[in-house]
Amino acid sequence: MYQPKTQTCAEQTGINISLPGPIDRITDKPASSAADHLNSRGFTLIEIMIAIVILGMVLSTVYVAYSGTMKIVQEMEYESNIYKMARTTLDRLIRDLTSIQQVGGVYKLQAETGTIGNHAFGSVIFPSAAHLAFDENEMDGSMAQIGYFVEEDEGGGNFSLRRSDLLNLSSTKEKSKSGGYVICRNINSLNFKFYDSNGKDYDSWDSASNTNAQKGKVPLAVQIEISLVNTYNMEKPFLFMTKVFLPGRQ
Repeated sequence: MYQPKTQTCAEQTGINISLPGPIDRITDKPASSAADHLNSRGFTLIEIMIAIVILGMVLSTVYVAYSGTMKIVQEMEYESNIYKMARTTLDRLIRDLTSIQQVGGVYKLQAETGTIGNHAFGSVIFPSAAHLAFDENEMDGSMAQIGYFVEEDEGGGNFSLRRSDLLNLSSTKEKSKSGGYVICRNINSLNFKFYDSNGKDYDSWDSASNTNAQKGKVPLAVQIEISLVNTYNMEKPFLFMTKVFLPGRQ
């Protein structure tokens, strides 16, 4: 029997067609973004300079706030020390004056205003039962001649209030206004005002004088005015004032 020979399309056309093999897996690799490009290139000089300027502004603000706070703290501490020193000084003066005593049945109190350079300061000397004992053989409260006077500190420019305390009641005025110990520093002014029994005021007092108002007497009251240097504002010193009524009057 005749069997026709079957030919494929490829064989009929003479074209060799080959089918591709298994398809390979394709890995997705997206293109680099603009942000990645910027990160990879670092900071520019302008950006660094801007950052430095901002940092400087922040540090300056912090420093100004810190220094301002520290200045306020220092001023408050200084004022606290000034008030404490003034209170201690006035308390000591009040105790000494209210403990004034007679010597030979007569009161003695001498006060005057003296000058140191261009500065004027008051001073006062009187017997008082307010001795402060710094020796084991002495007793507190013994009769002593008490003196308050101002002296210029070493180096000049500053003044300190001193308190002398002599058991020898016959000590001279010059002796009573020397030595002693510093009771208050940075004195700007020291003034005393004395009032007699009629209310008349005096800038000085001398119980050894021949005037009827003062001879053998002590004033009815003593006004004490003391001002201390304000280093933060020299034009506005710290001012303290009190008035003491003396127990003995004739």
